[in-house]
Amino acid sequence: MDSAAGPVVGQLLGRRALLDGDREAIVCGERRLTFAEFDDLTGRLAAMLSDHGIARGTRVAALLYNGIEFCALYHAIARLGAILCPVNWRLASPEVAYILQHCGAELLLFDAAFAQTVADLPDIAGLRHQIDIGDGDGQRFSERLANYQPIGEACPAEPEDPLLIVYTSGTTGRPKGAVLSQSQMVWSSITMVYTVDYRHGDVGLISAPMFHVGGLSFATLFVHMGATAVLTPVWEPDTVLGLIEREAINHFFAVATMLEGLTGAGAFAEAGLDSLRWVMSGGGPLPVSLVDAFAARGIPLVQSYGTTETAGPATVVPTARAVAKAGASGLPFFHTDIRLIDASGSAVTGEPGGEIQIRAPHIATGYWENPEATRDAFDRGWFRTGDVGYLDSDGYLHVKGRLKEMIISGGENVYPAEVERVLETHPQIADVAVIGVPDPQWGEAVCAVVDSGQSDPPGLDELTAHCGGRLAKYKHPKRLVIHSGPLPRNQMGKLLRDDIRKTITD
Repeated sequence: MDSAAGPVVGQLLGRRALLDGDREAIVCGERRLTFAEFDDLTGRLAAMLSDHGIARGTRVAALLYNGIEFCALYHAIARLGAILCPVNWRLASPEVAYILQHCGAELLLFDAAFAQTVADLPDIAGLRHQIDIGDGDGQRFSERLANYQPIGEACPAEPEDPLLIVYTSGTTGRPKGAVLSQSQMVWSSITMVYTVDYRHGDVGLISAPMFHVGGLSFATLFVHMGATAVLTPVWEPDTVLGLIEREAINHFFAVATMLEGLTGAGAFAEAGLDSLRWVMSGGGPLPVSLVDAFAARGIPLVQSYGTTETAGPATVVPTARAVAKAGASGLPFFHTDIRLIDASGSAVTGEPGGEIQIRAPHIATGYWENPEATRDAFDRGWFRTGDVGYLDSDGYLHVKGRLKEMIISGGENVYPAEVERVLETHPQIADVAVIGVPDPQWGEAVCAVVDSGQSDPPGLDELTAHCGGRLAKYKHPKRLVIHSGPLPRNQMGKLLRDDIRKTITD
């Protein structure tokens, strides 16, 4: 590839190894690799993949925990110009099979922990190889690669060649595979570095699952900027608190449910967190109580907003405004444009707002083998998120909810996330979902589905009083359902509203 044509992920690791070969690149458990060692490992893996017929444009699926193997696979795939399809390891075998079939994967790499899931897969056309890479200690992985000579950084891919097919969570219908190119993943890294306080030589924790862009984008970023990536296979609050102190972590990204587990850990108040400059959250609304809990430890906790299709970043709250702008979703990242479009197709600014649309060099190309969905979601460089929001007087985005989740009650639009943010501040509510239910008078009524945790559940009158002065009356819940136990959420902490509706119906 002509390097003047634009950036590709496949060249990043080799160049970082040349500049910072002795610097620590990646840490996972007891394993620690410098950039030179990580580059060598990645080159050997690229050689093994090539030996299995993997080349430019070939799809390779991964059913892996966060770890050195996953990061090496990502960079090896990029180096070969192939396409990586990370698979959510929480999925059942039929769901995994659909993704493998849909993306046309020829090779599947998996952790030993998922051997049964793989064994239960039906025959999948085109899937020629399945490779068990071991249990995370690196021994089996190293043995497999020992006899291969590393493939260097010479990358055959063009900047616009696909690098990733990342499947959306599929909360409604079949998941769609967002296609992200080599250059789009580099631009995701560039816009983050030019917006947020990332520094050469930092130590960052990759804690969000790498089958999402919320985790995988950092596999690009930390190599690109010359930072050490500390990996944790699964989120365990006490383990994470220990890692932050032991490895002197400077920053990390996590969704609200992960952070709630962290602040709820007994060790949080006394944990050594002095190295943390900031923490970023995304994947859903960030409760103000969490922002306050981190602020009490002197750590800015900032909300960000983005989607799979934006390769992660869209907006973020600056760290200096973490408390003052708690509840907002932030300002656009440096290389990102935001616009809000109403039902007539006109641009709007303040409330009631409109659909959030995003334009940036890191926006996905479209959806794999799905031209209709691509046409619906992408319009002349703009990505239609399907989310509704507004810009306040300071230009900060506030996300109100999903267009498809909007409740129309008495002719007025009600966005569930807006009501949930108020209800979750009630002391007797551990978790809450707001949905619309049929109502003969209002068309739809606002229904609050509440998990009260260890507390006695509040009554409907109590909830109505709590909303008074905070929400217009038409947004107040008119129905209340007490849910037994935690509300169902996906791996990124998003409420599974269809499951909740079905539970209520049943």
